[in-house]
Amino acid sequence: MVLLDDELRDYRARRQEMDRQGAYFLGDITEEQAEKFNKSLLVMATDRAGRPNDPIRVFITSGGGSIGAGFSIIEMMNRMRRTYNVRITTFVNGYAYSMGAIIFQAGDRRVLGPYSTMMLHGAAWAVTGQDDQVFRDLAKLSRMYRSQVGELFAQRTGRQDAKWWERYIYSGRDKYLSAHECLELGLADEITEPVAWRPV
Repeated sequence: MVLLDDELRDYRARRQEMDRQGAYFLGDITEEQAEKFNKSLLVMATDRAGRPNDPIRVFITSGGGSIGAGFSIIEMMNRMRRTYNVRITTFVNGYAYSMGAIIFQAGDRRVLGPYSTMMLHGAAWAVTGQDDQVFRDLAKLSRMYRSQVGELFAQRTGRQDAKWWERYIYSGRDKYLSAHECLELGLADEITEPVAWRPV
């Protein structure tokens, strides 16, 4: 996408205003997105240092993406909590799939919309080359990520152990979960109430 000068200025102004308000909207999990998120998170955390009652809000509408970029985001969230004594609330708006669902777990408070869904599954890999060592190294990396994800879900849900979560997530099929199913599994802390519609 190419932005004209006026559009670029407007975009930067909106980005600065969202940073000031402590809100970030997270979409596809890419290296570029992780860099933007981490920079914004640093700005928001320094502005809220020592004010845990004024949480940073991360709104997630994501189909997933890079595992490494996702863990970069999670590590930055943890670092900002330790360094600046801030709290981070994660929200799912619509859907959080794959790595988006994993990042959702990193919030101090995890909030789902009533119509939101989550999807958990094993990672997909694209490999080129014929060297057996490449496949062995990739298998080692895959086991490491599986273990880290299992530990994260066990810690955040307080239900089942890491091995159980590994088996559940990496069962070989996509697991789509409603907001209420996520709440039952301990994958969310709250479901927001739908707005009561009023006739015009």
